[in-house]
This record gives sequence, C-alpha cells and structure tokens, in this order.
Amino acid sequence: MSQTNAMLELSSSLIQSSSTMLQTKDTLGEGHFRWSSIKQFVYFACTFAASAYNFDIFSKVCENVRLVDFILSEMTLGIAYMCMDSFIKLYTKRFDCNKFMNPLLRGISYGRFLQTSLFVVLHSSYLADSLKFLLASFQDVPPWSICQKENGCISAKDIMVRCNRNLTTNFTLTSAYFHYQATFGALDRNTLTTRVFVLGLVWMLVFFFATVTEETVVKIFRLAFLCTSISTLVVIGFIFVSTSNIATEAFSQIVDVSTPSELMLSVKYVAYTFGIGFLGLYDFGAMSAYTMVDTASVIYVAVFTSLAFMRSWIVKILYLVTLKCVNIPLGQYGTHILFYAILPLTTEFLYAHKLYLFYFYGNVVFGTLVYMTNLMIILAKFLSYEFRAIKNIYVIGLLCSIGFAGSIPLLALMTTIHRARAFTAGLDVLVPYLGGAYVAIVMWLYGLKKFCTDVQFWLGFRPTRFWTITWAILPVALFLCSIRNAYLLAQWDRTLMWWCAVGWIGFTMFIVAAIQIKTMSGFLMRNNLAGIFKSHRNYGPPEVEDRRRRLYYSEFTRQRKCKHNCLVIDEWFECNHQTLIIDPDSIGLSSSSSDTSLMNIYDAKTTSRLRSVGVLSQNLASTNR
Repeated sequence: MSQTNAMLELSSSLIQSSSTMLQTKDTLGEGHFRWSSIKQFVYFACTFAASAYNFDIFSKVCENVRLVDFILSEMTLGIAYMCMDSFIKLYTKRFDCNKFMNPLLRGISYGRFLQTSLFVVLHSSYLADSLKFLLASFQDVPPWSICQKENGCISAKDIMVRCNRNLTTNFTLTSAYFHYQATFGALDRNTLTTRVFVLGLVWMLVFFFATVTEETVVKIFRLAFLCTSISTLVVIGFIFVSTSNIATEAFSQIVDVSTPSELMLSVKYVAYTFGIGFLGLYDFGAMSAYTMVDTASVIYVAVFTSLAFMRSWIVKILYLVTLKCVNIPLGQYGTHILFYAILPLTTEFLYAHKLYLFYFYGNVVFGTLVYMTNLMIILAKFLSYEFRAIKNIYVIGLLCSIGFAGSIPLLALMTTIHRARAFTAGLDVLVPYLGGAYVAIVMWLYGLKKFCTDVQFWLGFRPTRFWTITWAILPVALFLCSIRNAYLLAQWDRTLMWWCAVGWIGFTMFIVAAIQIKTMSGFLMRNNLAGIFKSHRNYGPPEVEDRRRRLYYSEFTRQRKCKHNCLVIDEWFECNHQTLIIDPDSIGLSSSSSDTSLMNIYDAKTTSRLRSVGVLSQNLASTNR
C-alpha cells in the first residue's frame, strides 16, 4: 500500500511538472514573433534616437550628409551594433550582464557611461534654449523678427521689402542673427540669470519624468513617438501643398548622389542614432525576452529613416524659400545656429509661420525632454546595479544635481558659432572607439561562434552570413572611424575648444584604463589570469535551468531532442510522447478494478496525434501484490 501511495505521488508530480513545462513553452513560443514587442522596440529606439543633432540630417544646410551614405552606414554598422546589444540585454534581462560576459567589458561600460552622461548635459542646453524660444514664439512679433538697435540690423519685414525689389540680404545682417548673438554671445547678468533659471527648470522636469513608474515611462515614449510622427506628416503635407514646386526641387537635392561624399559624417550620425559607444537601448521590462531583434531593427531603420527624411525635407523647403531673399552660406554654420537663427528666419517667408515655429520648437522641447529622460533612467539603472544599496530615486536625484552643476559652465562654452559646432569633437573620437572595443570583446574574446549559438539557442534560428560577417568586421570599421576623427581633431588650431575635446578624451581613457587595470589585478591576485578572457558562470538567461540547458546545448544534437522532460536538454522538435493521465480504476482505487494492473496507468487519447510513452514493467504490478 505504501508503494502504491509513492507511485501516486510520483505520477502526480510528473504530471504537474510536465504541464508546467508545456505551459511555459507555449507562453514563450508566443513571444517569439510577438508584434507588440516589436512595436515597443520601435518606440524605445525612436525615443533613444531623438537627439537634437538628429533633427536635421539630410537637408545639407549645415553638413553634407548624403542619404545613400547614411542608409549604407546604418545597414552595416548601426543595425548590426543595435541588434547585438539589444539581444544581449534581452537574453540576460540584466543591465549589468556585460561584466559576466567578459570582465574587460566593465571598463568599457564605464566609458560608455561617461559618453552618455556628457550627451545628457549637452542636450540640457538645447532643451533650455528651445523652451525659451517656444515661449517667445507665442508673441505676436517674435524678438528675432525685429531689430532692437539700429546698428546695421535688417528686420524680417525689411528683408521682404528688399526681396520684392530683387535685393538679397546677407544672413549676418538679419535680425535673427543679431538676436542669436545677443542671446548666446552676451555674458551679461540678466541673460545668464535667465538661462540658469530655465536650465534649473529643465533639470527639475527631467527629474520628475525620470522618477515615475516604468509603465508610465513606456506610455510617455509611445506618446512622444506618435506626436512626432503625426506632426511631421501634417507639416509635410501642408508645406507640400503650398510650395509644390520648391518641394520637388528640395526632394531632388536631398536624394542627389552627385554631391561630394563625407562618409564620416554619416557614421557620426549613425552612432548617435543607434547608440554606438553609449550605454544603449533599455527595454524597461516591457518587451518579450524572445523578441526577434533582427526583424525589429530592420523595421526601426525604415521608420527612423523615413521620419528623418521628412524632417530634413521640411528644413530644405524652408531654406530654399528663404534663399531667394537671404544669402545663407551652405555648410558654414552648425546645428545650434540652425535651430535658433536660421529656422526662425525661414518661417517668416511662408504663411502660417506660427505652425512651423510650434512644430520646430515643440518637437525639440518634447523630444529632447523624453530623450534626456530615457538617458537619465539608463544611467540610473547602470549605477543601481553597481551600487545596489542606494535607492533608484536617490541615484536619479544625484545625477540630476551633478548634471545641473555641470551644465552651467557649458553656458559660457557654447556661446559662439564655432564653439557650439566643435564641442562634440571628443565624442566623435571616443564613441566609435568604445563601440568598437565593445563589439571586439564580444565577438573576438567571447567568441562569434558562441554568440551565434546563444542566438540559436534562445530564438531558434542561426544568424545568417550577413550578420556574422558584419559582426566580425564591425570592430575594425569602428576603430578606423575613431582614428580618422582623431586625425581630423589633430589638424585643429590649439584653441580652448580643442583643449576641452582633448581633455575629455584623456579623462575618459584614464577612467577606462584605471578600471581595466583594477579588474586585471583582481584576477592576478587570484592566480586566474585566464579568467579575464572567459565568461562568468552566471552569464546567460536569468533562470538557472535555462543556463544549465545552454551549458549542455549543442546545435548538432538538437534534432534528437523532444519537447518533454525525458532526460533531454533541448526543446525544439516534437516527439512521440504524451502527457501522463492517471486513471484511478487502473491502480486499484475502484472496487471493479481488482483484476486490472498497472499496465493501464497511461490512458492514451484516441484523438491525439501523439502516441503513448509506453507501459511500465509488469514487475511493478507483481511487487504491488
């Protein structure tokens, strides 16, 4: 009788474990191609790429970025980097997984942390200035349309009068240029006080948005994406109807491939867009761990490129309209003066110019605020994993305080046109280097073959030759880009901004080297120098059972595996087994079952397409008697 009870408990436990495993497998299987997760990926990626530097890429007003070069760069460098980085985070579901993948990634992660922090501080100035210009655009006559002093300044109204007489005006004589110089070039007390006050308000908004729940953050990201997309479509439709001839000319100039190629500019904007050299995209726990990141990355490339093209198309149309009356040299000015001098002036030459002002500064304000919130949460997540004893809200508060203190000195550095344009020179050198080092450690030390096996084990398909070749040569391409940018930086004059760029490069390299030396010293003290080149035993999926299956996983033996827990470690192909179903009459619980044996313990369903697992040995029945 005791043996019968033991058999009942064993059978019930087998049934429960088997049903739980099948339920888990079904749930995970539904998430492989879950469209909602792919949409979430696009929302997060577009928010992560909502940099102020990416607002205008292809118009060729400031820099000559060809559309073909950008698409080529993002389809080779950007998409491969984002796919790799996103898969690692979804595969491990841990933000600090890099130090388990390879110990040398710890120093690289801190270098990427510094670049992300600098980018947040830089964008705080853009957000503060855009907020100030957005409030000023509500006035009947914006301040950049009138001349405050009669010192050679020509107002927007006088420019149009001169244009009717077939006279063009130099951009340096316009009221918009004088307003830009007075706003960002003057260091008087009133101007600095106003900018510091707005800057403090910006950091308070960032702290507020960064401390809400993650569910609310996801909704904000979705709202930001929808608002940006819908407003862009509305403005492009309105401006195309009113200026169809100029719109056609602007379109032909944007897609023109005969202009000189500047591939390094395309690589720079691809790095900003796909997070090369930064901490990278974070899923906020809203995406399935089994999201097909290759498909999602391709969809994101199409969506982002389309939106970026339409924004650049709007800027190009306004520029061509203004060029009939104002002489604006191509490629002489940077992104900062484009936002706060050129674009305000261009809106004066079309009807409904308030619409364009609200579109420009509204998108920059909302997009940059959400962008800074995204980066701030990512920075806080990184530090929370490093210092687990500190609450996340305290980490965000500390980061916002440091960011506010660090952004105040930038008010004096980002005052003139040339300084504002050259301030990101240090990022241009460090971002490709850190991104290349990150990919090199993953693909060359951890191993390309092992990484591809992770993809096949987790997602069920082997990466194609395109992905493997791109991942193998991606570090070399990024290192070459970093060397090229360093060479261009060396050609500059030894000005203040050159020393700032070199100082930031030296500071970052010192931090990375210090952490790498500390990591290597720890392994040397344990006489385990080979451990530097190996992954930690805790690297992999968060569940211990999944890590165990990955340890014994082999792509060559997976065809011999089945879906059930039959002494197997892989789950891909169906087998001939069936779930256990207990018949009480077959084990003596009914009075009419005295002549039955344990051979009927497995009751196969006639409608099932599977066959029974077999029968127990008759020795068990005799033992029971």
